[in-house]
Amino acid sequence: MSSFSGFLPVVLGVLCLAAASNGITVPIEGLGQVMGSETVTARTQQIVYQFLNIPYAAPPVGERRFKAPVPISPWTGVKDVSMPGRACPQLGVTTQNPEGNVSDLEDCLSVSVYTKNTTDNRPVMVFIHGGGFVTGAASIFEPDYLLEKDIVLVSIQYRLGPLGFLSTGTANIPGNMAMYDIIAALEWVSSYIRFFGGDRTSVTIFGESAGAAAVSALLYSPTVRDDLFHRAIIQSGSVFAPWATCKSPKEGALDIARRVNCDRPAESMEDCLRSVSALRLMEAYEDHKNTQFNITGFPDVSGACIVIGEASPFMPKHPKTLTRNAFRNVEIMAGTTSQEGLLFWEGVYKYGLSYKPENIQSSWELVQLIDTINERFGAGSNDGSHTWHQLFGTFLTTEIHRANYTELLPGLVDICGNLAIKAPVLQDVTRFAHANPDKVYLYSFDYSGTPSIYNFSNQQDFYYPYHNNSFHAEDLFYLFPLGYRLDQQDTEVAKTMVDLWTTFAMRGRPTASAVQKTWSPVAHFNGPYLKIGKQCEEFQNYFNEFTASTDKARHQRSTASLLHVSYLAASLALMFSIVSSFIQ
Repeated sequence: MSSFSGFLPVVLGVLCLAAASNGITVPIEGLGQVMGSETVTARTQQIVYQFLNIPYAAPPVGERRFKAPVPISPWTGVKDVSMPGRACPQLGVTTQNPEGNVSDLEDCLSVSVYTKNTTDNRPVMVFIHGGGFVTGAASIFEPDYLLEKDIVLVSIQYRLGPLGFLSTGTANIPGNMAMYDIIAALEWVSSYIRFFGGDRTSVTIFGESAGAAAVSALLYSPTVRDDLFHRAIIQSGSVFAPWATCKSPKEGALDIARRVNCDRPAESMEDCLRSVSALRLMEAYEDHKNTQFNITGFPDVSGACIVIGEASPFMPKHPKTLTRNAFRNVEIMAGTTSQEGLLFWEGVYKYGLSYKPENIQSSWELVQLIDTINERFGAGSNDGSHTWHQLFGTFLTTEIHRANYTELLPGLVDICGNLAIKAPVLQDVTRFAHANPDKVYLYSFDYSGTPSIYNFSNQQDFYYPYHNNSFHAEDLFYLFPLGYRLDQQDTEVAKTMVDLWTTFAMRGRPTASAVQKTWSPVAHFNGPYLKIGKQCEEFQNYFNEFTASTDKARHQRSTASLLHVSYLAASLALMFSIVSSFIQ
């Protein structure tokens, strides 16, 4: 299940920032001096000063593993932060030497800071990377696009997988350490960003996928100071998502402990877990996740999800229990991509079924398949109401009776995307829009450009025959370079994205020259929302996005049928002309 776990593919991690040149030294009062380097923006070649590996907390090793982060101590001399730092331990990236120095591997709690002016007072955007809470790194997200505007960009690294989220339900290993890492990084920003030209009173946190779930969780946590951030952008993730929180964290921890031979009473088990290499812990988590997802689904997977209640005070109760006016007074922008469900349907297809869904032959089997999807995402109910609504709200009656897999596939993608991303994001949007009128903006990213994370049509084990898809995480290509070259149309979309994101961070109102009319804030539970693509257009009913893949595929099939009819007509006309010439 490796491709399913990394919501932002690890392959992007091989990319790193350009070589350092013209070092710049910044004194951070109370900490020490750091020496960064220079790079330039993508379009106007503005100079950007980059500081790529500034520690914000002590290495979480030894007795500090599974514990809350400790603020970094001051250092002497000049710390060279001109090159990317080590990513936090994750499979395939930083754990190639499992028997190496554990302290070195886990010494990863750092921030990367990008600024054009170290003496100014500019709005700050703090990015929290995605990757299913198990992959990702700060240095992947370069400043080439966003720093075309006058903002300061900060990217956070936090502990991943069981190192950041494992919980035995005790004070020794309470869970949510990654969330406390993020809070510690935000506190570092609040204290020190002024030395990099940033305004601590204008901080926008933003994240994608698991990073968005972290942003969402920070909005509700009572442990987060009100002054740590002032605006939030949620991209394709939410604390309401079934994969974001743990239903049974202790049971999952016990299963992971068994897989690393630490199956023993609580106290000695915890000591044992601290001695296990990062690689073995990550591998045990992967085995646990794959097995549990196949048996029951996301809610019972633990070790890389936010713990509710238990021994961690980060989130005493799930936000769903809060009244709809008990929220922070912040401005929010949130949205999804059009084909979110492709990634999640791939996971169900590969790991959540005991049969090949291409072989279904009747509507009875379709009902059973949708039941299984609901179970995997924790949305099953004994009365079947979810299934009936999804069945008739997604498919035409004729499609249900034909039970043709290729025809049904876009609907299955929509159902998965709605359960995993779209409905959870809408939960955040409606709650905050109700509590903070005129301060919440909703979007749908629907653009298929040159760069692509998931090219399903080329995968032998998973074929998706429809085109012009906007996959999960593809909006990131237009905020960060990520190693891909954009064509002219892609560049225009990127300019629009950067305009919308940075104006929101600056003023709380997203605007762009490509958006002809003012983007209206959410006024009711389903909209309005902005559809971002080659053109940007405002629509009123976001629930239309719940069938985005189905509608797109039907249009393509209809167009293909018309083209086929036109081809036949043209062929018949040509044949008739030839025959007529012979007769004459």
